[in-house]
Amino acid sequence: QMPPRTRLKTESSFSHENYLGPVSATPQLMCERIVDAIFPSCSSSTSSSKSSKTKTNLFNGDGVGDEKKQVLVYDLGCNDARVLIAACQKNSNVRGVGVEIDPVAASNARINVQKMNLEDRVEIRTQDAMTVTDVHRADCVFLYLLPRGNEKVAKLLRERMNDRCRVICYMFKLPDDQNEDKFWEKRLMKEVAFEDSRKRERKGVDSSRYNRIYVYGSKRETERREKIRGLVRVAIAVVVGIVFGKLKLW
Repeated sequence: QMPPRTRLKTESSFSHENYLGPVSATPQLMCERIVDAIFPSCSSSTSSSKSSKTKTNLFNGDGVGDEKKQVLVYDLGCNDARVLIAACQKNSNVRGVGVEIDPVAASNARINVQKMNLEDRVEIRTQDAMTVTDVHRADCVFLYLLPRGNEKVAKLLRERMNDRCRVICYMFKLPDDQNEDKFWEKRLMKEVAFEDSRKRERKGVDSSRYNRIYVYGSKRETERREKIRGLVRVAIAVVVGIVFGKLKLW
């Protein structure tokens, strides 16, 4: 089990120019679902979404790796590092880099990583996420930020991430500038809404309107999807042509 945080973020962080928010850590149940989104080929969702009531894999695509591949996950705004810890516990080949601007939260993250004996696999940096220069190394980037945070980080990732990188967002989408070519919209592979963010004995209020995970595929995944769509369109055109050709013969 993930150790609870002992303190909230410091007020001085809120006023920082690049404070991306939010204050709260990702709910533990959502951490498990986020890990499913990172590794859809070797994971299965453990609880229901708004559209699914069974235990099934809700996240399509190849993800960022399998059980035999080394995977580097970055969490920009990692809070207490619970997502990175969950990813490492799910896959023994995961390495993590957590970036947290708040010194108290970063300290808690290091304590949690140490308690889980993951010091050799998870690095925690007390750093402004907008100053990270090596995000190009990441196979996956996770974001749980406010909309203004996503707006800033979206530009940084577009400039620096590599072609194999998958991006996972919790609660808020990555925005495209009005003058851009819908970069993130084209890369959105999956959007899954969940009725609950915590395990409950009784059903709570439906929070699926905002309790969502957004999966943005890598350049390779996106190109492969577009290629498949193109082949499907060609196949449909051929079938329609054959059907209409037969009708004319009749």
